[in-house]
Amino acid sequence: MQSVEHSDEQPLYRHAFGSVEFDEARGELRVGGLVVDLEQRPLQVLVCLLHHADEVVPREELFDTVWAGRPTVDNVLANAVAKLRKALGVAEHDRIVNLPRVGYRLCGPVERTVSGRRLHSRLDLVLGQAVPGREHFRLREQLGPSRGNEVWLARHDKTGELRVYKFSADGERLAALKREATIHRLLHESLGDRDDFVRVIDWNFAVPPFYLECEYGGLDLARWAEREPGLASLGQAQRLRLFLQIADAIAAAHEVGVLHKDIKPANVLMQSRGDGWQPRLADFGSSRLLDPGRLAQLGITALGLTLTQAAADASATPLYLAPELLAGHAPTVQSDVYGLGLMLYQLLVGDLRRPLAPGWEADIGDELLREDIAAATDGSPARRLGSVGELCERLRGREARRIERQRLREAEARAQRAEHRLERSRARRPWVVAALLVLAAGLGMSLWQFHRAGVARDEAQRQAAITTATNRFLNEDLLGASIGGDSPAWYEKNPRLSEILDAAALRLDQRFGKAPLLAAGLHQTLGRAYRSTGDYGKAAAQLQTAADLLQRQLGGGDERALLAEYELAVMQAHMSQFKQAAARLDRADAAAGMRRQSVSEISLRSHLAHGDLAFQQMQVQPALDNYRAAQTMQQILHPDDAVMSAHLLLGIAGCELRLNHAATAEQLARQVLAGPPYTPHRVGIGVLALARSRLGDALRAQGHYAEAISVTRQAAADYETAQGASGQGTISALSSLSYLYSLNGNAAKSLSTQRDVYQRALARWGSHNQYTLVEQLNLGSQEHEVGALKEALKDMQWAESGLLLLSGEHSPTVQAARVARANVLSDLGRNADALALVEKIDPKAYQASTADPGRAEVLKALRAQILLRLGRREEALPQLRQALRDMQAAGVAPEEIAPYRKSLLDSVAAAR
Repeated sequence: MQSVEHSDEQPLYRHAFGSVEFDEARGELRVGGLVVDLEQRPLQVLVCLLHHADEVVPREELFDTVWAGRPTVDNVLANAVAKLRKALGVAEHDRIVNLPRVGYRLCGPVERTVSGRRLHSRLDLVLGQAVPGREHFRLREQLGPSRGNEVWLARHDKTGELRVYKFSADGERLAALKREATIHRLLHESLGDRDDFVRVIDWNFAVPPFYLECEYGGLDLARWAEREPGLASLGQAQRLRLFLQIADAIAAAHEVGVLHKDIKPANVLMQSRGDGWQPRLADFGSSRLLDPGRLAQLGITALGLTLTQAAADASATPLYLAPELLAGHAPTVQSDVYGLGLMLYQLLVGDLRRPLAPGWEADIGDELLREDIAAATDGSPARRLGSVGELCERLRGREARRIERQRLREAEARAQRAEHRLERSRARRPWVVAALLVLAAGLGMSLWQFHRAGVARDEAQRQAAITTATNRFLNEDLLGASIGGDSPAWYEKNPRLSEILDAAALRLDQRFGKAPLLAAGLHQTLGRAYRSTGDYGKAAAQLQTAADLLQRQLGGGDERALLAEYELAVMQAHMSQFKQAAARLDRADAAAGMRRQSVSEISLRSHLAHGDLAFQQMQVQPALDNYRAAQTMQQILHPDDAVMSAHLLLGIAGCELRLNHAATAEQLARQVLAGPPYTPHRVGIGVLALARSRLGDALRAQGHYAEAISVTRQAAADYETAQGASGQGTISALSSLSYLYSLNGNAAKSLSTQRDVYQRALARWGSHNQYTLVEQLNLGSQEHEVGALKEALKDMQWAESGLLLLSGEHSPTVQAARVARANVLSDLGRNADALALVEKIDPKAYQASTADPGRAEVLKALRAQILLRLGRREEALPQLRQALRDMQAAGVAPEEIAPYRKSLLDSVAAAR
């Protein structure tokens, strides 16, 4: 912004009317509290009108004052007034009244106070003066203030070379100049000479007036855009190229740890270069270093830099500040991304003053550009693009993205047509439908990963090859002639889905042995299909093969290879291979690097995998934190992915249950069961079975046993339909049903059901698997309930020792096993052993083992009951009374409280 010249004798004022304020000393116009950039001539017109408020200022006086009596064109005054009215905004522009052929008047009232500061006289700088220490450069024009300093344009007497000088009179404002000099040295030492940065030539920080000497970079982007031919002459492709030049400069600064913090059109200068224009980034006076230690590494003195810097610089333009900066948070790479995203929008619409107001999407016709702008300017930094480089990559790959999106839409349309053709055979051969839906879901993910990873033309061609070959694999090798023709002979035997998958696995390597990337995608497809049937062993084998192929072909840092590693880690977590899963996640996270810190597919899958691993290990809070982070990214990256959305909702519901938030868990489960988008067609029977299982657990935790039994029975039936009798979901639902029978008073049915559950788990996983051990612990609990104490103790001891080896001393499942064993020991009369065991139990970890509320209170009651049985009545009775009150307040089931209340009453009666 340029300031207005005044004589040394003339005082400078701060004028205010309506929502407008103009400070002559600073040359600063504010409307509605926000700084407005305006050219010098319209500002000088405003000063004249303000000094004669409510008076008519003749045209001749305006010409003499503003243009020194030499206007360049006839309508120059009308143009200046039009720009001034636009700057004042809708609410105030009518205050300037035109009297045709006479002049202009600014309608008052105007409040005026002496500002007490004179921008030019403070440094005694005047037009035509030689720059101190640079006698051949003479001051030509005062450009305006910058963070309280004076900015002047100077010209060499002989060569005509232009340079810009930023002057400062005191130490407070000098810090900004020193910071800019330091940042320039860092950029130059790290990046070399670059045309897209304005070069700092020299500086004088020794004697006043202090200054920074810079090369002249041209008009700023806002002024250049308004001049002919300017921005209006550029088409969309040219505007995108211009933006990418600016963004590349910002990205380069970020790579060496420099945040600009004041990205706006005024800090981008436009220099003529041949038959085009070179944008140049300027004004690093408010920048921030992400790694101040880098200065020492390069031997650069840290001038003007402090250990702490304000989140939002006071001189920065609020329009371009990210919301988190206005809220007082520290600046990040993503706050610079926000400013760039707004500038991208403004360049595309051709208006560098337009804010990103609600409904802005209607201004951008290209859906991909709308997505890019939205991703760059998201109000939440967690959902915003993680880097400027990511934004540039999206923009440069726009045409390839468009081709790929069209291919995917066409593939979806073909899938829908195939589904309609399958309708005719649904009643006669239902497994065909099931196989196609299962494999199509996995195929969609495989294709998406290949789509996601590349943006070049050869990548689009590669995806087309994948689509064609995979369609042949599904329709010829897997389903054969089942659509529209006679089935192969073996299909007439109505094979199971697992047999179909086995056959497909054999044929896969025969067809794609020489195409490893295609084979990798299809191995992932089969792995997901096996997983949906509950055959985790075969699923893990297929996913392992896919991960190995991708590692060999693409390297460990490739996005597809990393996504395969995360998927395999999830599978290992569900198979209780916790150490292997954790090690795989650590390796994948290390290879992902900073990509985990942004909103990206890698970050989403990493959080999802960490959530699943933590949930399987009953580490509730870490699981919940990771699920919520993944859910935020899923809503940005895959808002229409109903399967992933349901998985995350139900994972969060499981965590809420273990945190004793049963009502919240119930609400989440019912959300998935409420219908679209979570229909059987879109998410599958297994997902809805899990939702019913979660709902049953939530109802149980709230004491609604009859409804919980009905819901859980349906969940078990759905699981058996989807996975078979030995599926993990089937076994888990039957285990929950056994516990519900116990709570509802049917101990005999509970025990028979749990024995069946344990035998199924033993056959499926073997005796040393976590799932089997938990079901053996549950069996011991049911044996305890019917009085089979020795059998109960044996099962519990075996389960506890196995869980201890798998999960460690502080595992929630180990705590649950110890509580159960302590109860049995006490009932066997071994109360000293029971008390010693209780003292080792962590109440918080015990609560994490179950959705049932009040585990800490139950533990206190158990301890008090054991003390009673040891004869320590005076110590035990107060503790037991308090524990009973606490259990009731915590919502512990009445039937669980009853035995402890009976112990209290029996003890009191015996004392009488």
